[in-house]
Amino acid sequence: MESEPNMIPQPFISRKNKILAELSTPDAEYSDLSPKGSVDEGIRDLIQDINILPGLVTTSSCAGRISVFLEGRRGSNPSEEANAGEGRKFVPSGGKGAGKWLYVSHEPLNMESCDMEFNGNEGKKSLLELFGMVPGDGKPPSVDKEGHAPRLVRFHFEPMILHIMTATLRHAQPVLSAASSSGFRESGLQSLRCLDGGEGPSPIVAVRSAGLALESVIGYCEYDGNGNDDEGHGVIRSLVTEEYLQLLVSMSNERFLTNTERKKRFRAALLNACSMDQPSETKGKSKPPGWEDAETRRERKRAEGLAKKKLLEQQTKQANGKSGFEDQEGLLDTLDT
Repeated sequence: MESEPNMIPQPFISRKNKILAELSTPDAEYSDLSPKGSVDEGIRDLIQDINILPGLVTTSSCAGRISVFLEGRRGSNPSEEANAGEGRKFVPSGGKGAGKWLYVSHEPLNMESCDMEFNGNEGKKSLLELFGMVPGDGKPPSVDKEGHAPRLVRFHFEPMILHIMTATLRHAQPVLSAASSSGFRESGLQSLRCLDGGEGPSPIVAVRSAGLALESVIGYCEYDGNGNDDEGHGVIRSLVTEEYLQLLVSMSNERFLTNTERKKRFRAALLNACSMDQPSETKGKSKPPGWEDAETRRERKRAEGLAKKKLLEQQTKQANGKSGFEDQEGLLDTLDT
């Protein structure tokens, strides 16, 4: 039976079982709220390793991604925005809600392979085309005559983000420690409502690293005046050159490598922390055979050094014919005692 500090509340067990049941759904039937609609391949193994640990279960995740996102249209005034409906809400930095994903990849973007994938082997496809944009004049857009603010296109690199529900604050501690030590330094508890006790929300740890993220405005949607730009009308123009997009992709690919290294370190640190015995259980255990404290070891090393020095002196004397075998035999008798 588990000790009292490690008791797992029944509400958490019920939530975990429900989440695991959803994750066990066949890929053809599974769907979630992410643009991809399923668990990223690059994080599946980590999620499985976490979910077998007592007191932990993942609730959402992203392995890391490159994305290009077109914002939803902002209304010219609050009343217009309120009456425009859910599809007209402004999304400031890309993500869930109004707007349109122009490109998403959860792996480094390899231009040589994507030429074949997206252009049917008919020639080189530029990043502008891949992201669904046309060249612009480099001039930033202004508010149009109807008062509509420009809809911006944002390029993102986002590192791994992982939300882990924990049974208690005690179970959250090794997750936070592993996240911090492996480079996800902006990790933390998402909410402190769990401190109320009872059957309320379980603590959720957000594992994240904002310092590795990258964001840049690269284009805008030229409004065509028909009021249907959310449905795909209008022209998406670039504010930057092809070379600048190549630089952003190159930087993102490098950050993918760092993200993968941190993810591996986090997995190792978390599994190690959860497998270790509690400190209270290790205190008072008998010392292993041959164990020495620092002072005893220091004295032993000193005595061995002096003995070796004396032996060398005796060997030198013997080589010079100034000593016999009896001297060495006497020294060895001394060392044996």
